[in-house]
Amino acid sequence: MKKMIKTLWDYLVLIVGGLLFGIAVEYVLLPLKITTGGFSGIATLAHYLLEIPTEITLIVLNVPAFLITAKFLGIKFGVRSFLGMLASSAGVVVGRKFGVLTSDMMLAALFGGLLSGLGIALTYKAGGSTGGSDLIAKLINSKAKHINVGEALMIVDGFIVAFLTVVFKDLEIGLYSIVAIYASSKIIDLILLGAEYAKAIFIITNKSEDMVKYIHTEIDRTATKIDVIGTYTKEEKDMLVCVVNKKEIPKLKEAIEEIDEEAFVIITNVTEAIGEGFKNKSI
Repeated sequence: MKKMIKTLWDYLVLIVGGLLFGIAVEYVLLPLKITTGGFSGIATLAHYLLEIPTEITLIVLNVPAFLITAKFLGIKFGVRSFLGMLASSAGVVVGRKFGVLTSDMMLAALFGGLLSGLGIALTYKAGGSTGGSDLIAKLINSKAKHINVGEALMIVDGFIVAFLTVVFKDLEIGLYSIVAIYASSKIIDLILLGAEYAKAIFIITNKSEDMVKYIHTEIDRTATKIDVIGTYTKEEKDMLVCVVNKKEIPKLKEAIEEIDEEAFVIITNVTEAIGEGFKNKSI
């Protein structure tokens, strides 16, 4: 029953997050040609150049992206992300009924970035996404481990914003889009627990093998196992030390609770991570 309630709650959060993202795009950003990158940026171009409704473009682009990434990221992620995408498309329709929030470019960039970031963060916490460049970034990371998701996301979004700026022949649109992306990234960082680039997680447990299996297969990371002894109980346990991207923390915390409810967990900020899956080593 507890697991069923948790699943239903995740789906509710997914829907709310998707709706907020779609509303931010159609109600705040798109009327002023501002974008946070990703497929919403392509949808903005399609809207103004071809008069194609935003939600149609999002669905057409996202469906094949989901089919491809589900193979590498799992059915659970694929299903939840597909639901997030449908909710974001519905949010676009709702946002269109609201009209236009403001004609002030800076206000639209800031508020639109914050609102879209809130929507994206909620879908992350629920184990999915709103689709778009997140899926492409995750796919790039699965094929090129030296490029982390954050770096891949910056590359994809940066290219789309640059292309949109050139097509519309308006440098200000590109600059305000950068403001929107920055605002979006900050609210995502805040909601996903911490603004640092990476997190170190220490897991003290009696079920280290199950934990390691999950870390290896589900989030594609590695860990270090250390034998530890409690000073009070004198009980011997294993401590796993793992460094992960901040976006992987919600999923990992949920898995730890399912595998071992009695596990003792410490999560701390990492100011810099160098090695496979993070920054390249410099000599």
